[in-house]
Amino acid sequence: MAVDLIAWLLEATLAGSAAILAVLLLRRWLLPAFGASAAYAAWMLVPAALLATLLPAAIAPSAPAVLGIPAETAAGLSATVVVRPFDAAPWLATAWMLGLVATVLSLARQQRRFLRGLGALSRRDDGMYQSEAVAGLPAVIGWRSRIVLPRDFEQRYEAHEQQLVLCHENVHRRRGDLPASAFAAVLRCLFWFNPLVHWAARRFRQDQELACDAAVLRRFPLSRRSYGDALFKAQLADQPLPFGCHWFGSHPLKERIAMLKHPLPDKRRWFAGFTVVIALTVAGGWTAWAAQPARVAAPAEAGAPAQDGLATTFKVRFDDGPWRAESLRMHAGQPRTFDYEQDGSAWSIALTVDTLKDGNIFVSADILRDGVSQAQPRLITKPGAAAVIRVGDGYPDRFVGIAIEVLVDAPSAEAVEAAPAKVSAADPLKPWQMSVARWNGAAPPASETEC
Repeated sequence: MAVDLIAWLLEATLAGSAAILAVLLLRRWLLPAFGASAAYAAWMLVPAALLATLLPAAIAPSAPAVLGIPAETAAGLSATVVVRPFDAAPWLATAWMLGLVATVLSLARQQRRFLRGLGALSRRDDGMYQSEAVAGLPAVIGWRSRIVLPRDFEQRYEAHEQQLVLCHENVHRRRGDLPASAFAAVLRCLFWFNPLVHWAARRFRQDQELACDAAVLRRFPLSRRSYGDALFKAQLADQPLPFGCHWFGSHPLKERIAMLKHPLPDKRRWFAGFTVVIALTVAGGWTAWAAQPARVAAPAEAGAPAQDGLATTFKVRFDDGPWRAESLRMHAGQPRTFDYEQDGSAWSIALTVDTLKDGNIFVSADILRDGVSQAQPRLITKPGAAAVIRVGDGYPDRFVGIAIEVLVDAPSAEAVEAAPAKVSAADPLKPWQMSVARWNGAAPPASETEC
């Protein structure tokens, strides 16, 4: 589980960072061409890329061709499958979890500090709330998207300015900016180790405000001067608000005032801008999905129907102890689990056998010790010839580890006919899922590929 988590974090970090950089480059073109709303909508590319990494990757159509070693040949070779000496995944997962908790607590503290600074809230007749504070207000806060006004709201703003400011806050509510801000906070927690995410979150909030300003001016096209005056009268807060929309010190006030001088895009440009953004989002999500390493498909998953009646002899030995043998008939393409206790450790071996078009036998195994995967070998061997898997350390006079011997009788003609026609020589396993073959002395024969 820790390996899968770290693998996804790595893939999502790469995909998310690429999407963020793409948005930062595209917004420079989208903003003057299609307006602030299109630039704000372009941030949909980031969650689309992250979502794509959660989707199942494409399936490799065939099994990797890794030849098994017949038992009589393996006895004369000094071959040892060496597992990674140190599994860093659990430690990395623990460090990530600690950082996640620390970031959540930090953002929660910021939220609590801002809300406590509002003082007592009194409900107004119009359904909004009046605060005892003035800095950072008006603001939209809470899951119910409550609009909170400063105590001097009527004195600070003129009547028309009040209308513009309230329109600004209502745009935040109707457009769903609070859930969007909350999602940005969640991404900051998940990817706390990526400084690009934190910087992009601030840029995202700024584009959010620019798009909101554009929506207000679209409704009140003749009130640019009054809206600019209202922006100047706002008192910025010195505390951020992770879940909410307020007037914070990082607001691009200069950029917002400058945007008031630019004409708004007409409906045709607005529609064209959103069409471009949707196309870019779909393309970016598909690119992130296609960039994932292909999943390895066992022959049954690649299209071969499961066949019954593969007579299999399975043997396992720990260190130089006695062999433990089982004879059974295995369903082709369906895993069978064998559990053992050895020296206080619980070993579990999930074995899968299947037939290939050329009549050879595909063997895959997942070897776990105390619930932690030790190796995932995938082999191809001939019917009636035993294949040997050894995981551990080999010495001149002894072997320390686990040895597995698998022998499958010749399958029926029907099973061979239904098997996949091709076997790829490429091994698309991810690096942390691969075992490494170490040969003491001469290199292995050419007919035996690495595993």
